[in-house]
Amino acid sequence: MAETFEKRPEGATRLDQLPQGNTVRLLRVEGVQATEIDSVSIGTQPQAIHLNPAGDLIVAITVDAEKELAFVPVRDGQFGEVARIGLGLEPSTGFIPLKSTWLQWHPSGRYVAVNLVDREQVAFYEIVRAANGSVAAVRPCGNLVQTNKFPFVGRFSSDGLHYVSSDVQWGIDTAGFYGVQEGVLTTIRLADVGAAGDDARHTVPQIALGGWGGETIAFSPDGRFLASSNLRGTGKPDGSSDWTEAASISLYERDAETGRLTKRGEWPIAGVLPQGLAFDRTGRVLFIGVNRYRNEDTQLGGAVEIWRVQTEGAPTLADSGERIRLPAGVHTVVTR
Repeated sequence: MAETFEKRPEGATRLDQLPQGNTVRLLRVEGVQATEIDSVSIGTQPQAIHLNPAGDLIVAITVDAEKELAFVPVRDGQFGEVARIGLGLEPSTGFIPLKSTWLQWHPSGRYVAVNLVDREQVAFYEIVRAANGSVAAVRPCGNLVQTNKFPFVGRFSSDGLHYVSSDVQWGIDTAGFYGVQEGVLTTIRLADVGAAGDDARHTVPQIALGGWGGETIAFSPDGRFLASSNLRGTGKPDGSSDWTEAASISLYERDAETGRLTKRGEWPIAGVLPQGLAFDRTGRVLFIGVNRYRNEDTQLGGAVEIWRVQTEGAPTLADSGERIRLPAGVHTVVTR
């Protein structure tokens, strides 16, 4: 668990009054009880963390200049010594204060993708490990790939051939940030594993139109389907011109050879700000994290909704009607 901000001080009412976090915590979960068994400082405001496929190395992205990447070994249920390494990039001219909001391990465990939200690019790095499992070096792998505006998150397909970036298409006005309606999905075809020099060339076979306020995405385990949760105007204040009562979920089908995404449909969802997505092992069940529901006054204001992927005929999504009720604020969903 990454701690972006520390606990709210008494009397604090603004985001800039929250102390910056710097910690990753390891929890043991038994039933509904969670016990902290280790913690370690990794740098200022970790924005995203991801455990490698082997389960023995965490990578995190922080806001610290010239040491943005943090690597935390995990051995026998304990954290090892942290390695801090910079991205090795020239300063950006982008107006977003964050350099990166997302990173992801390649299925091989050899590479890491880093979404560079401030410069509208995705970078790939090779992670070289020593015999004892520590990180010996981080090497840029191939070219920086240009995306559309503000690539907040991304996902590798299970075969490791493609990386899809969800570009949120933010704008800015005198009041701050605002979201334009259309999101964009940028598909990247990766260079072959082990390629070096001019052969390590990543390309973009497709740029697809996403949903309104599309942000979180998830691949099915076989890489056939990509789901996207679209916030639409559900987070806007009542009376806003772009307020909407419902959010939506989109389903795309990936061509395994070309990486092109074909949209199979979009379905409304009653929840506000659905931001967590995960398929089960079969790829036929989709779990959707819902921040909250409107007009409900209950302690368990959020939920994980269970939807089905139907593949007879044209692929579709269907709401099963099942809900796992949780406190409001559900943001991330992970399955095993």
